[in-house]
Amino acid sequence: MLKYICLFFLILSCNEKMKPNFSKDQMLSMARKGDPTMTIKVGSIDKALVDCHDYKFKCRIGFLVVIKGLEMKALYYESQKDSIQSSKRLKAYRARNWVFEDVAGEPILERFVVEHLKAHKEF
Repeated sequence: MLKYICLFFLILSCNEKMKPNFSKDQMLSMARKGDPTMTIKVGSIDKALVDCHDYKFKCRIGFLVVIKGLEMKALYYESQKDSIQSSKRLKAYRARNWVFEDVAGEPILERFVVEHLKAHKEF
């Protein structure tokens, strides 16, 4: 009986497929629908505002985004596995291959990333 239960759970875990990654354009489109006044802050050519090397699980690119007058970091990862590990470590919100930092504890941003960016808590 125990063998069948273990086999059942093994089959369930194998059938679980990850949804495809969100591209930068898809995420931008989703964010603009939620807040047409959204802006992305950029640094200078030699200094990024969000440095991916500052993170244990290095992102591909990071953005400093202003949503409804509040700043948050949007981190783009190549793999969902890295985004899961990073979001758990940062106690951040995650939507597939994206991690949103500096959102927790800010109700306006929490509502925005859940409703418009399809994110959820990883803590």
